[in-house]
Amino acid sequence: MGFLAKRRTKYEIYAELLDIVARRGTCRLTRASYGANLPVDRAKKSLTFLASRGFVKEVSVDDSKIYRITKRGLEYLETFKQMRKLFAALDEKILPMQAQIQAKLVLRVKEAKVGEDINLEIELINTGNVPIFLTKIEKLLPAGFELVKKPDYYHLEDTDLVLKRKSLAPIKTEKIQFTLKSLDKGTFSIKPKIIYANEAGRQLFCEPEPITINILDSVVDRVSTGYLDLDNLLLGGIPENYGVILTSISCDERDLLIKRFLETGVKEGQVTFYVTIEASGVKNLAEEFQSNFYLFICNPQADTIIKSLPNVFKLKGVENLTEINIALTSAFRKLDASLKGPRRACIEIISDVLLQHHAVQTRRWLTGLIPELRSERFTTLTVMNPQMHSPEEVQAILDLFEGEITIYEKRTKKGLEKYLRIRKMFNQRYLESEMSLIKKRLQT
Repeated sequence: MGFLAKRRTKYEIYAELLDIVARRGTCRLTRASYGANLPVDRAKKSLTFLASRGFVKEVSVDDSKIYRITKRGLEYLETFKQMRKLFAALDEKILPMQAQIQAKLVLRVKEAKVGEDINLEIELINTGNVPIFLTKIEKLLPAGFELVKKPDYYHLEDTDLVLKRKSLAPIKTEKIQFTLKSLDKGTFSIKPKIIYANEAGRQLFCEPEPITINILDSVVDRVSTGYLDLDNLLLGGIPENYGVILTSISCDERDLLIKRFLETGVKEGQVTFYVTIEASGVKNLAEEFQSNFYLFICNPQADTIIKSLPNVFKLKGVENLTEINIALTSAFRKLDASLKGPRRACIEIISDVLLQHHAVQTRRWLTGLIPELRSERFTTLTVMNPQMHSPEEVQAILDLFEGEITIYEKRTKKGLEKYLRIRKMFNQRYLESEMSLIKKRLQT
């Protein structure tokens, strides 16, 4: 076996540690240990020795130590590199200095659904006889794919993963694991290019054998919003059993969307719940569709708003959230379990609850309510006016929902106009373009 195939000497280990510290400027023990492929205790012992000889300097930061290379350490590193080149020239058994890696893509599945997590591993082996430095992985993501998870110490730039000149010693292996997901169906080829450099800084590359994966359409039933233009943005409607929040200022367009959502469910024979402060616009629904439309009025004046009906629940307000829960549970028990069709609910009291109970209590209430509605097969549209609350309170509510639709005002040549955009719909495809809301279209 040649000189470079032998076990590393302590001088080579010192050089590798110094090189890592020098390239990073400052370096913690764990990073130096990882970069030099050494156990932490052995790396600590070596760094302590180097510090005692003046090759690195120890600095205490937040109860831990970081290391900086000294002038003497840089001199050692440069001298070591020069000596290694001389040894190579004198030893006839040594192969020419070569920087080379092999890469392999590992994919555990051949098929996945749209929006489903896909685990990918890239295995890199330094098959050369000198250290190499990993620069980046180009074209990691095929068109239509998103990166869900990656190692924390790397970062993504467009479709490329920057590896920050990660050092890889000869005959060593680096496994990089990712989680991807596709937003489109079809057959896709994953064919990244690995960019790395030798000690002289020359850029090299390696292209592993591509792998293909078949992405199947995610078959999710949709619940129509009652407004065709919005259904088109959602590629068919709200995914069944999703909890979606509609954020909007108080406006006619918002109220018309809510009315469309309720009327569509009721007229299609779906069980429909509506939790609100007032019942304007839905009294006729409550009277005409008593078998499948359930109205919950959280208002101390409920008796003057609407007459008593078997499907109308009159509550004193939003002060007592337990009372609202009991009313909903009572309605759940009245439902015919043999009916398997979709159900829908509109919760229009969130802003009132948030004003009364603030973020912590409101979030706790919703954390229980949303899963319960989902377990009862409801697709839920919740409504909130973000201008009534602080940004912190709004954010505390938004992240509870799988989807978010927003209505906002935009100044155009015609003046202020209302627009709608889908901001998120977890694991589902949708159109990201904004849509102008025209009141006449909502009314017809």
